[in-house]
Amino acid sequence: MKTYRTKVIFLGLIAGTLDGLAAIFLSARGNATMVFKYISSAVLGPEAFKGGAATVILGVGFHYFNAMAFTLFYFFIYPRVSLLRKNIVLSSLLYGSFIWIVMNLCVVPLSRINTSHFTISGVLKSWVILVVFIALPLAIGIREIYRNKTTSKKLGL
Repeated sequence: MKTYRTKVIFLGLIAGTLDGLAAIFLSARGNATMVFKYISSAVLGPEAFKGGAATVILGVGFHYFNAMAFTLFYFFIYPRVSLLRKNIVLSSLLYGSFIWIVMNLCVVPLSRINTSHFTISGVLKSWVILVVFIALPLAIGIREIYRNKTTSKKLGL
């Protein structure tokens, strides 16, 4: 039987993979290299787009780091925010919005990513991807983890 820690890590990997695939196929027309070089450009700046496999791997690492951070944050706030436990759809909409705000209004502006102006279609597309491919799987998965009586007991809930 997996421990809750293993389940949370696995859930973070699932959310990161779903989000990455959505970005590749819905935003970058199947160009995985471009997606992960874009993510690497947060640290490397425009030079990331001239990089090779190492730059792509760095982007993959950053991507999964962020996915895991948002997974862990949701896991820790879940028992403390009753709204998250009441309605999966509403909690997914709210948490997806939170992720969008953190990434686009905090993380990206502090990075070296060359940002363009927001467009309504771009904002909606990225928001829907975050809600459907990260927040919804997290809401479902973390609810199931906390429903496990062993997990709740270990965490003192």
